[in-house]
Amino acid sequence: MFEEDDLSNVFAIPDFRKPSKLLNDQLPRADTGFFALDLTAPELPSSCSPPDPQPSELFTLPAIDPAPQQEESNTDQIPDFTFEEPTAEEEAEVADFWLEFDKPAAKLPDYQTWEGFQSPDIPSKKPLFITEAGPGAFDALIGLQEDPLRIGSADFTVVEAGTYCNALLALALGRDSVFFSWQDEHEAFKPALPRIRIPAYSGKAVQEVQRSCLKCGNTYRQLRKFVDSTYLKNPTPCRVALASAVDKALLVIQSSVALHHQHPRSILQVQSLVAHTYTTLRQFESLVSKIRRDHLDEDVFVIVFQQAQSAEYAETHLRDMMREVLRRVSKPWIELVEEWIGTRRELGVPLSKHEVGRQKGFIKVESETHMDDFGDEVDEVDFRLDTERIPSFMPEDVVKSLFEVGRNLRFIRSNHPGHPLSQESIISSSRPPTVEWLFDWDSVVQLEDRIRSYESAVLEAIKNFSLQGSVETAAPAWPIGNSATYQLQLFGLDENQLQSRLALSIQDFAKPIADSTSEDLLGIIIRDRLSDVTTEIASAGTDFTPHWSLLPILSFGSIISAQSRVVGRESLKLLFTSHNLREHLKLQKEFHLLGNGFFCSRLSHALFDPDLETAERQSGVAHQGGVMGLRLSGRDTWPPASSELRLALMGVLTESYEGSLHEDSRPRDGEKNELPGDLSFGVRSLSNEEIDKCMDPTGLEALDFLRLSYKSPAALGAIIAPVILVQYDRIFKLLLRVLRMQYTVNRIFRDVTARESGWQDVDDVSIRFCFEARHFVSSLSSYIFDIGIGMPWQAFEKLLSQIEMDLRAEDQSTVSTSVLSPDRLREHHSQVLDRIMLALLLRKRQQPVLKLLDDIFRVVLKFAQYSRLQNEGRKSRGQGDATAKGLYKMFKRNVEVFLAVCKGLSEKGDYGTKDTAGEKLSSGRVDALEGNPIAQLVLKLDMSGYYSKA
Repeated sequence: MFEEDDLSNVFAIPDFRKPSKLLNDQLPRADTGFFALDLTAPELPSSCSPPDPQPSELFTLPAIDPAPQQEESNTDQIPDFTFEEPTAEEEAEVADFWLEFDKPAAKLPDYQTWEGFQSPDIPSKKPLFITEAGPGAFDALIGLQEDPLRIGSADFTVVEAGTYCNALLALALGRDSVFFSWQDEHEAFKPALPRIRIPAYSGKAVQEVQRSCLKCGNTYRQLRKFVDSTYLKNPTPCRVALASAVDKALLVIQSSVALHHQHPRSILQVQSLVAHTYTTLRQFESLVSKIRRDHLDEDVFVIVFQQAQSAEYAETHLRDMMREVLRRVSKPWIELVEEWIGTRRELGVPLSKHEVGRQKGFIKVESETHMDDFGDEVDEVDFRLDTERIPSFMPEDVVKSLFEVGRNLRFIRSNHPGHPLSQESIISSSRPPTVEWLFDWDSVVQLEDRIRSYESAVLEAIKNFSLQGSVETAAPAWPIGNSATYQLQLFGLDENQLQSRLALSIQDFAKPIADSTSEDLLGIIIRDRLSDVTTEIASAGTDFTPHWSLLPILSFGSIISAQSRVVGRESLKLLFTSHNLREHLKLQKEFHLLGNGFFCSRLSHALFDPDLETAERQSGVAHQGGVMGLRLSGRDTWPPASSELRLALMGVLTESYEGSLHEDSRPRDGEKNELPGDLSFGVRSLSNEEIDKCMDPTGLEALDFLRLSYKSPAALGAIIAPVILVQYDRIFKLLLRVLRMQYTVNRIFRDVTARESGWQDVDDVSIRFCFEARHFVSSLSSYIFDIGIGMPWQAFEKLLSQIEMDLRAEDQSTVSTSVLSPDRLREHHSQVLDRIMLALLLRKRQQPVLKLLDDIFRVVLKFAQYSRLQNEGRKSRGQGDATAKGLYKMFKRNVEVFLAVCKGLSEKGDYGTKDTAGEKLSSGRVDALEGNPIAQLVLKLDMSGYYSKA
């Protein structure tokens, strides 16, 4: 008999009549009591119910073969089961059932294989899907021509998986392989076989991975081409920096793949790696595609800034990567900014005003032509800001302050090379902060601390310099530091020294080449993303960081502002102390604006007094050696020769200037005192029409050729610029006419009222004309000198005094406060002259009003000629308008029209209130003409309303 204990006996005869063991396990015995199965029940338990011939459609498998279904035999009927009573032997055996647990369980023999040792605990199951049956079954199924799975992979060429995966990795890195080659004419990779797949994968799945690798490889090659072409064709600083960053990224990707992913385990690993690689390359491709050949470095800088801004809320590694690229690309421009503001040593030949046409970044030296309201052009050579080379995201006020700092610093270096701001050692010892991009608030706070420390150190060095004093020597503008360099000098060394140097050189060359990307921040970011450690993609934008519109001012504004305070303060201090700015401005007030009474008296007599000795050459007549003058009102020939001008005006300026000096400031006998700015009389450049008008000695334009020549020192060129000197000259031209009118009306008054006058029987009209003309000219002169010139200049003097007080107060402290810069002072200076010209009717829009005033002056000059003839006992041959009655009628009508126009201007509330210096500044704003100055002119000329029409 076949027993269970003897299952290993393969020669035993089994009991073929024994019931199935499965039936014994599933059908309970009838006498088991509560668990007995009632076979006579009308409904069978669910455990014995036949299976549903139509299972749920949710778990059905797709039809593999759509052949028509054949009718199957009905096998769903339940077979009849018979129950037999157990024999006595079986019952005896069952009685000892619980005793069998004391014995060890018999282990059934099984079939041992080598595959079973690899997964001994996993029970082998019969595959449910075709894809679980192994690559062979899957490849055999999809390789059928009938294509039962309908995935279209029957005509694909099956290649070895490892070789193909390596080829895909090489393709993603832009390399050729057996399966892919680069086509130069199409600038793209082309597969060697059109349809390729590997075992256990469908053709569509493999093609999708292949397309992503092709896209990654083409992008890699495009970036490599950009790098090569940039170094070859467009080696500008920012482009080279960008190309270097792209090259670094490509090198890191290549080394990371070669080091960690050289032999991929599956195509899925290749797909994941290529996806991460292409995410990085796509950022660079998007950046490079926006750069054109005609773009400047600043345009490239702006494009990188915008690309980094767009990546701010992308994945964390993309954000960090683009930030690092922005730092690299902006480094050349930032270094130029540091050189310009003085926190970094200026490489190469420093910029100078003498090199017209030279340009370095956003700074250029060129001659700029200024044109005033009347079209007069004035050339001025100075440093200029090239706005096209400034990135568009930089705030305008920061850029303006940046330019002013550098220009003021060049003033200090060129004129005061011994100043601490001109010494590299002092600047470097103060540890100036580095200008760099700051992306978080902590860095901004740390920068502010470093700036305060640097500013305090520089101010302390300047204070020590002022106390100790320094003898300025002819040192270079930027001294060369003692940098330690390798001395390539082999002559004079003995044999042992040469051998030791050779041995050290061999040891250096024997060392392995260091990985340049190991300590590189850009390489670390990309390598961490491609490594297996970084598995999750963290989204950026959750940190509390400044908005990108604030980054330029937070990163650059603080250091530029601190340097502007220090340099601007020292520039103003040197202008006031070393270059006598106050004295030169006083010179303009006394001479160009006729603020010196002694000069006005001397000039008036030298030009108009007919009682002086003439300076005109006369044949056979020698000069008597007395005081000579041009005698404009007593001669018929005009204009005077250059020799007459020298003789008549000799000593006028020098004596007037020396008379205003203190006793201790006057030169001693024998010493020659040169006027500041080589002040002298000169001849104004006139057009042919203006020259013709100057030929008439009785005309109003007879003295328009005479001007004051002044050349501001180079150090004061920022305050007294050529365009400002043009404004002074235009004011002096009008004041010279007013000075002539003053002398003329006084001469008329003397001719009319003096008893010794030769004019007998003066009529009432002439007397009325004399008094009214004198009142008009004197009132106009009072308005011009007291209100038009005096009030604005007084406010300007107050501003200068306040600046000097602030500078002296800061010398006692180590904290720099806000002080006007030289450029702001120049704007205030120009603003004062604009206000004066506005009050004197010298603006272009006021020319019709000034023309009315000139007509009044011409009538007065005609009456002066009439009066001179009457005084000499000669009768005037003129009729009508040439008589006293006609001239008075013309004078009164012109005055009435002039006053009517001035009243109309005075009624304008906003007339002349435009602030030409920009917005109102809290520190020293020149605000002298509150209200309309024309109203005060009307009040002086016609207080009683005599000329007002009813």
